[in-house]
Amino acid sequence: MIYGYRVIGEEEIGLYPVSLIQISVFKGWVGGVEQMMKVVSACRSLNLRYVIHPLGYFLSETRHEHRKETMDAMQTFARNVDLALIIHDETTPWGSRLEGIYEEAYKEALHELSAICPVSIENANNTLDIKWFWKRFATSITLDIGHVEAAGIDSERFVIELGEDIIDKLNYVHLHRYNGHHDGLLDHWSLLVNCRELRAFEHLLKRKQDIGVILEINDMENLGENLRLIKKYI
Repeated sequence: MIYGYRVIGEEEIGLYPVSLIQISVFKGWVGGVEQMMKVVSACRSLNLRYVIHPLGYFLSETRHEHRKETMDAMQTFARNVDLALIIHDETTPWGSRLEGIYEEAYKEALHELSAICPVSIENANNTLDIKWFWKRFATSITLDIGHVEAAGIDSERFVIELGEDIIDKLNYVHLHRYNGHHDGLLDHWSLLVNCRELRAFEHLLKRKQDIGVILEINDMENLGENLRLIKKYI
């Protein structure tokens, strides 16, 4: 198991000694791609393993100009990946399973990106239906345990009941805690000892240990303590 935390800027590199960094890139942020490149350079200079995680970029986009903008950015991310490009599951614009032109657009984009680098699919947009999505599209899986809880699913039971076909493809885990609506946060709160997300993680490690674990917490003042919680499982 390797573990670490997500960053947005290069100043966040080196805060704690970790073995994995997630570079998160938000669509619409001015200078976001350039900032991502600076973080990539920082990771490479320290021989630090990293994944890249774009947010707000939809592979099922069918409008030509928007799709070109999305794919230009996504290909830039893919060409600068170290371990993996982590993307989200998607739905149609009306919230149902991908179908028709939207499914074809997602599959085409996924094929293009997978030819450049490993691509891992995370549950984010429709966790209630994620097993179907993973089985249909994923060759690598990122399990976000906080999103499972936010979807109203018992994450311990979810992990225990995962099929071996999904466990075999599982490469990364996102960890954070669901705590309802507080201070604008829903489920990116820091972990607490014996919280359900951490108990689900313990169950997962009994099934698979060769994974990358990434803390995605917004209350960064608790990052050090949360990293120590995870380190205990190595």
